[in-house]
Amino acid sequence: MGKLEFKFDENSFNKLYPFYILISKDLKIIGLGKSMKKVCKDLKLNSNFNDNFSIRRPHLDAFNFESVNELIDQLSVVDYTKDRLVLRGQFQFLQDAILFVGSPWFVSMDQIRSKNLVFNDFSISDPLLDLLHILNNQELTTKELNESLVTISKQKNKIKERQEELNRLSLVASTNQSGVVFTKPDGKIFWCNDAYLKHTGYSIDEIIGKTPIELGRCEATDNAQLHKMIQPFFKGEPFSLQLVHGRKDGSYFWTRTRGQAIKDENGKFIEYFAIVDDISTEVEARTKIVESENRLSTLIKNLETGILLEDQNRKILLSNKKFCSLFSIDANPDQLVGQDCSKSAEESKFFFNEPDNFVKRIAKILAEKKIVQNEILSLVDGRYFERSYIPIYEEGVYKGHLWTYTDVTLKVRYNESLEKEKQKYSSIIANMNLGLLEVNLDDEVTFANQAFCDISGFALEDLLGNKASGKFLDEESRALLEDKNKLREDGVSDSYEVKVTTKQGKKKTWLISGAPNYDLKGEPIGSIGIHLDITEQKEQEEELFLLSLIAEKNINAVIICNRNGEIEWVNKSFITMSGYTKEELIGKKPGCLLQGKNTSLETINYLKEQIRKGLPFNCEVLNYSKNGGEYWVSVQGQALYNKKGEILKYFAIEENITQRKLLEIQREELVTSLARINQELEDYAQIVSHDLKSPLRSIHSLISWIKEDNDKEFSEQTLQYLSMIESKVEKMDHLIHGILTYAKIDKVDEVIEAISINDIVKNIIEMIDIPENIQVIIKNELPTIEADKFRMQQLFQNIISNAVNYIDKEEGLVEVDFFEKEHSYVFSIKDNGPGIALENQEKMFNTFQSFTNSEKSTGLGLSIVKKVIETYKGKIWLESELKVGTTFFIKLKKQQQ
Repeated sequence: MGKLEFKFDENSFNKLYPFYILISKDLKIIGLGKSMKKVCKDLKLNSNFNDNFSIRRPHLDAFNFESVNELIDQLSVVDYTKDRLVLRGQFQFLQDAILFVGSPWFVSMDQIRSKNLVFNDFSISDPLLDLLHILNNQELTTKELNESLVTISKQKNKIKERQEELNRLSLVASTNQSGVVFTKPDGKIFWCNDAYLKHTGYSIDEIIGKTPIELGRCEATDNAQLHKMIQPFFKGEPFSLQLVHGRKDGSYFWTRTRGQAIKDENGKFIEYFAIVDDISTEVEARTKIVESENRLSTLIKNLETGILLEDQNRKILLSNKKFCSLFSIDANPDQLVGQDCSKSAEESKFFFNEPDNFVKRIAKILAEKKIVQNEILSLVDGRYFERSYIPIYEEGVYKGHLWTYTDVTLKVRYNESLEKEKQKYSSIIANMNLGLLEVNLDDEVTFANQAFCDISGFALEDLLGNKASGKFLDEESRALLEDKNKLREDGVSDSYEVKVTTKQGKKKTWLISGAPNYDLKGEPIGSIGIHLDITEQKEQEEELFLLSLIAEKNINAVIICNRNGEIEWVNKSFITMSGYTKEELIGKKPGCLLQGKNTSLETINYLKEQIRKGLPFNCEVLNYSKNGGEYWVSVQGQALYNKKGEILKYFAIEENITQRKLLEIQREELVTSLARINQELEDYAQIVSHDLKSPLRSIHSLISWIKEDNDKEFSEQTLQYLSMIESKVEKMDHLIHGILTYAKIDKVDEVIEAISINDIVKNIIEMIDIPENIQVIIKNELPTIEADKFRMQQLFQNIISNAVNYIDKEEGLVEVDFFEKEHSYVFSIKDNGPGIALENQEKMFNTFQSFTNSEKSTGLGLSIVKKVIETYKGKIWLESELKVGTTFFIKLKKQQQ
């Protein structure tokens, strides 16, 4: 036999191995079986084998062309990594390629169906196909068994449920509070429960074998109702009705009896059972309800409120006479029952001022089906209706609604009038100057007007809901308020004062008039307080008390008169000073009582005129005491006015100035005497000056003539003596001139004008004799002041001359300067002379004081300076250091008065 060769094309190979994979040497997939393509839909030719499959068994470190030798002739399990598909088969070399032949590893028919595989997709020789046949048959068998078991189980459960139901029914029948009876088709009872025995009063022996009709018929039985039970009973039909059932003792009770036939499997009527409920209480209650409904219906029909009851379809169920009257319906309310009200809004809208809104509102109310209470409707004829709407539900099901209409015209008009009054009084309360505060029984603020907010400093929102006592009061006032609130609960009203602190921290005093606040039922609901800020009045009272205390205790006399000038009150000092008692003074006019013959008529007229005009007065007047003694008083007084500008009273304060007046008289006499003496002294000084200067001039002339006539004959010593006499004469002349100057300083009339001190000092420097070794300079330009030019000349010339005369240095220096203050200038004259000892500085300004041996010194220069400065109310002082020099300071006002 020759060599047998098999040649397969792809179709033939697919019939034998529909799940093959052909792999190239470089592990590329180059061929797939037809069924493999079906189960691995995402597998692509020329893709890498290792990217799509992994070898589960046997284990390989790496799958490549060389490692396939380990898989030859072994069962290999391969996982398709892109799906949960598992393949079982063998690897073989096919020329230069690797061939895997096998089949999927399925464990149920469901897996096969999920891949959309059929039997033709498997090789006929594939053992998995047989296994799948077996599995399929097993599944079918198992399914049939399960269905049978389910059917059997359901039948068992149904039998069990029926048995349990029978047991429950038996138990229910026995223990039921309702009477239960079972009868045969002829109506004779063969079983009943204890409740039926209890209801009827019969024993079980008296009932068995009897029919319910025999047991229950009595005088109150309604035969018509009885036939309604008999007819369905014998037909085997159910029934339910209410009828009277008799008792053994002859009484009866109302029952609700329900019956039901019991039939066998063939539908044959074999038994009948009935449930008998005692509804006597229910019937009695229903009877009472009917009676109440009748009474209510009568009441509704005669109510002064219009009533309209509609069902869910807007059919009228009930209305009354008032409703017909309100809407001018010419019909009896009973005639309206059953009428359709769906268009009634349109038909009756002409009654109302806003007809379209009336219709829209009705539609909205009916759509929302929510309770509406006390809506006010305005009618064109001027009336007002109050409308309410109540939807009616029965077990959650809408059954209709009730409309009520009430004529509230008088009420609305009253409320409008009340509102106007309320607004009027609210406006008064809001704008009055008195603070109004309302609190509840817990002292919480419920209302405050603007005036209260103003006096307390708190805004309304800061007050509402807060405790009033905690906002303003200290502990003492808070305790007082608590006591007052208790009085309010007892209906007590009163007034009291409290100390408060405003929001801004200011201490105030309020006068509170409190009263209880009541509701419409007359029950107290809190307090109302009217608050008046009396801080100013309290301060005035305290001031008046203090003033009255001061007036009473004042050492000066105090007097108060009424608008007619009659005395109303005087203090003790006035009584002491005048000598009159208070009773003798009250009601009298002061002028008539106190003034006398020596009182100045001019002063009396002045007082009368000032008082008549209501103007203040201030004068000195001579009064007479009760015993006729004269005394002088200084009177200050004025009128007191009210807020309208009307004179209420006059008051005056009188000071006893008798001693002062005596002193003034003495002073005037002294001044007159001094003026006369001064004039005499001035005249005497002039005379003395003239009388002294004339012989001095004669002596000076005679000496000069003697010296001229005997110039060659006198010795040097004689000439020296004659020169000394001339010097003494000149000094005497300077002294007399100084005395006259000093005496005339405050006697000569001043001429106040703007003068330049700088020019005056320059003139002095040019005028006086200044040795060559002494320099007088002005450091800064001196200011212009208002003063008398002659006196300023005297002032600066004396100081500068003194400075020049007393310098003992080889190089003498006198510096004149100044500095400025707010209201004055301070001048300084500084020299580098010998200085003045500290103990002599205060004496420098005394008359005829000189602390040098200079022949030129008269001892009056600085005295003249000081007197000039005092005339201008200025000041002079010095600072000096021995052997260094002296500085004189002169302070003068910028503007002389």
